Amino acid sequence: MTDTRTVIGIDIDDVLADTHLTTRLWANKVSGVELTDEHYSGVGDYWGYYERIWEAHDLQDVLNHDDFETDIAEDRVSIPLLAGASFAVKELQKKYKVVLITSRYIGLEDITRRWIAEHFDDQLEIYFAKNDRSDQTAKSKGELSIELGVSYLIDDSVGHCTSALEHGIQAILFGDKGWQHSVPDGIVRCADWPAVLEYFDGRAQ
Repeated sequence: MTDTRTVIGIDIDDVLADTHLTTRLWANKVSGVELTDEHYSGVGDYWGYYERIWEAHDLQDVLNHDDFETDIAEDRVSIPLLAGASFAVKELQKKYKVVLITSRYIGLEDITRRWIAEHFDDQLEIYFAKNDRSDQTAKSKGELSIELGVSYLIDDSVGHCTSALEHGIQAILFGDKGWQHSVPDGIVRCADWPAVLEYFDGRAQ
């Protein structure tokens, strides 16, 4: 039977997975400092955000995001869920079809699928969009959303939300991070999962 429900696309990192916490704790362990969430509240662009924070604290010779990717590769399976994520996805699935759209490096596909299987009962469909290391033929999240019939995209990146908006998809900017600035009109902001559920509550299907 064809699923005729409205489709919601959901990002993984810092939307379902608390990757920000994992990155901060890794940086503290490697550098021997104790940077808190407050240290990561500065305004800056999405790509290269962590490197700029580390440089601001003279840690650029100690910390490198590529090293994080290498060190945490297998441990990505143990990245914790963000508060309320599992409950919210189950609630949304009662009325909507949910698919996952991530810009993770395609080499992390196996680990990503293992993480999803670990934390979610249903076998959610996962799609990989273009990132800064993708082949130029890879699709943006807006392009991929159109292809998948997505009507809403929930993402923590202003860039990905803008891509969705440009393709006529309602974008929901999730979270409250320093890289979420200069948000275009038309993008809905939801700080957490309860706010997302409130947004969708009672919306026409």
